[in-house]
Formats: sequence, C-alpha cells, structure tokens
Amino acid sequence: MSKSSTPSSASSSSTPLLVGACIAWGVVTLLFFLLFTAPGEDGAQPTWFLLGINLLEIGAFFLASVLCFRNWRSTQIVSGRNVWFWIGLGLLFYALGTVLFFIWGTIWGLDPAVSLGDFFYIFSYIFLAAGMFKAVLPRRLNLEVSQWLIVVGIGLGGILLTIFVSLAAAEAAVVPGAPAPALYLAQEAPPPAPEVVPPAVPEPVAEASSAPSWVLQLDSLLEPLADGVGLLYLIGDMVLLIIAGTLLVAFWGGRYSQSWKLIAIAAFCLYIADMFFAYAVNTGTYIEGSLWEVFWPFSAVFFGLGAVVEHAVSVNSRRSTRRRRG
Repeated sequence: MSKSSTPSSASSSSTPLLVGACIAWGVVTLLFFLLFTAPGEDGAQPTWFLLGINLLEIGAFFLASVLCFRNWRSTQIVSGRNVWFWIGLGLLFYALGTVLFFIWGTIWGLDPAVSLGDFFYIFSYIFLAAGMFKAVLPRRLNLEVSQWLIVVGIGLGGILLTIFVSLAAAEAAVVPGAPAPALYLAQEAPPPAPEVVPPAVPEPVAEASSAPSWVLQLDSLLEPLADGVGLLYLIGDMVLLIIAGTLLVAFWGGRYSQSWKLIAIAAFCLYIADMFFAYAVNTGTYIEGSLWEVFWPFSAVFFGLGAVVEHAVSVNSRRSTRRRRG
C-alpha cells in the first residue's frame, strides 16, 4: 500500500475540502438570507424561502453532527472520543428538533406553545453541555485570576443580557391604554351621527389543519409546560455561554486551541440567535426568516469547523510523534 493511501494521508487531504465545504455553506446561507429575507407585500415570507432556510439550517447541523461523529470514531482524537460523541449527539438532536418544527409550522400550519421539537432542542442543550464539560473538566484548569475574572464577566454579562431581554420584552408586550386628551374632553360633544348598520359579513371559517389528531392532542397536553420549557431554554443558554467562555480562556494558547476557539464561537452564535428569538417571541413580533436567524446555521458551521480542525491537528500530532520515534 502506498503512503498516500493510508488513513492519515486521506484525512489530511480531506481537511481542506471539509473546511472549504463548511465555509461555503456559511457563505451561501448568509447570501440567501441577505438576498431573499425581505417579506412579501402581505408581510409574510414565501414558502420557498422558509423551505430554503430550514434546509440550510438542518443540513448545517446534520453535517456538523457527522463531522463530530467522525472524531468519535477516530482513535487519534486528543480531546477524547466521548467529548465529540456528546457534541455530535447534541447537534443531531438540534437538527431533528428543527425538522419537527418545520413539519409543525410550515407543513401543518401549527404554532403551539410547546411542541415535540422543543424537547429535542432541550436534550440537544444537555448533550452539548455534557460534551463541552467533558472537554474542560479533565484539563484540571489552572487559570489565573484575570482569566477567572473573564469567565465570571462573561457569565454575568450573559445573565444581565438575559434579564434585559426579559424586561424589555415585558415592557414591549404591555400596550398602554390611550388616555383621553383633556382638550378633547373640554369640547362640546358633537351631535351623534346617524347610526349606520354595517352589512352583515360572514365570519371567516378557520382553516382546518392537516395535522393528525394525535398531534393536536399532544400539543394540548404539552401547552401547560410552556413556562417551564421557556425557563429551561434560558438556563441552557446560560450554561452554554459560561462553558464557551471557559473554553475560550482555557484553550486560548497552545496547539489544540484553534478547534475549541471555534466551538466557543459556535456557542456564542447559538446564544445570540436564542436571545433574539426570546425577545421576538415574548413581544409577539417574531417573523420566521428574520436576518438574525442566520446565527443558528452559523453556529452549526463553527461546530463543524471545530470538529475538522480537531481531527486534523490530532492526526498530524500522532504522525509527528511516530516520526520522532523513528
């Protein structure tokens, strides 16, 4: 067998291709949002646009999940195979959650307070946090005081931003009653206009959803859990943000830092998109396909890039070790 046909050589040759594929996916996603995100005359996004952004997001998370599972299958990964198994599982659950939301919202036209997709999202946060914890804990962090302050600052900043978003959403959701102007009250009341009876308009008939009956029953059963699910999302975002900050500080220097910097950026992108989503939903202004949603596929792209870089660095490190021993 020639040297170029060894698994290590094949992995090295595939690294630029995979990095290019991840970057291309991110660029295409950004251009798609920038060029077609403007809503139509009725204020709604066309179906083809919603289908496109969902496919781009689902594909990005599936691709990133496959790249993480590739690291899990490799015996040369320096950070530990279990780390990438949990991260890959989290990304896979996130993709499945987006698939379910697409079916619920775009296919069936449902907008429940809690759907089956929410549970896949919550489990994805748990699995992602587990994988990132496993990357940090075995390192026996010996951070300096300034580094701990950075981690604490990131955590406090995230908490304050979450509180700000919640308060801003609560204020925006309140519609103040319009007070009657004093000048208007002082004026003489105009003579009553003759009552005009509007023509009878038939009440619109609600369009029946094509969703199966078990889906409607499930949505009704899950609706009381809306507040608890929302709280779990906020806690999940905070945990991921703090772990991402710790990864960024702990892996700032050294040979293996590049992949974990990318993972930290991926977690930050997820946090940014979730904060925009929480504000829009709480104020009732959410429109699917808004430009900020690009941070969700960006998160998957950075997770994928982190997995590719980790694999390349690990394989090259083992190969260099063998050469030195030879």
